[in-house]
Amino acid sequence: MPKKIKAGFYSLSCCEGCEIVMFDLEEKFLKVLNFVEIVEARLFDGKHPKEKLDIAIVEGCVESDVDKKHLLEIRARSKYLVAFGACATIVGIPGIRNALPLEMQKKLKRKAIIPVKEKALPLSAFVKVDALLQGCPAFTHEIIDVLVKIYHGIVPSLEEVPVCNECKERENPCLLFEGVPCLGPVTYAGCKALCPSEKAQCIGCRGFTKDGNFEALREKFQEMGTPKKEIQNLFTYFNKDPFTKEEGEK
Repeated sequence: MPKKIKAGFYSLSCCEGCEIVMFDLEEKFLKVLNFVEIVEARLFDGKHPKEKLDIAIVEGCVESDVDKKHLLEIRARSKYLVAFGACATIVGIPGIRNALPLEMQKKLKRKAIIPVKEKALPLSAFVKVDALLQGCPAFTHEIIDVLVKIYHGIVPSLEEVPVCNECKERENPCLLFEGVPCLGPVTYAGCKALCPSEKAQCIGCRGFTKDGNFEALREKFQEMGTPKKEIQNLFTYFNKDPFTKEEGEK
């Protein structure tokens, strides 16, 4: 029997929905266990052995000193670290507060946690991230793909194509031509165009592409008569405002 790789699943500030997706693997999960030993996962057994890991899969963003300390400790004992889901990769829903007007941010009650910063931050703001599992939640087929590749010593890479490519593959009519503001042209593919295939707009849960033409897309939304506030909300629902440059932090 080939040696198994040791893996751990961890949650920072999030809903833990991505980790629950692991259970959607059903029988495929048993096959994963043929080459992966899950040595730590709160939802599975609650054990915390603190041993060295081949791969750590971390969901959630960093919002507190507790999150930061936990993340640094995980990174220190892991050969590979995978950001798991939208909160970990692009901050996701918790990051909505990052786009709030300063006056409103000052009114937020911060008694529950003491933030590391005034903003929620992705894992990459503090540690090296070796691979991304995007989406809200992440997709089971991509989880398996990452585990298989790392088992064979291959570091997964992000495919630089937008959701539009998958819409074309599925022969979906373009929602933009139907007057629906959709972020498919500037959002990473990999979801098999799940939302547009059901006539629902893409809201960018897999993160924005590096070469997305955001200005042209915003102008298209304006031509369609989309209210200015709705456009702003759409661009910042999951992602950092692409029209506002901010200095990155480590």
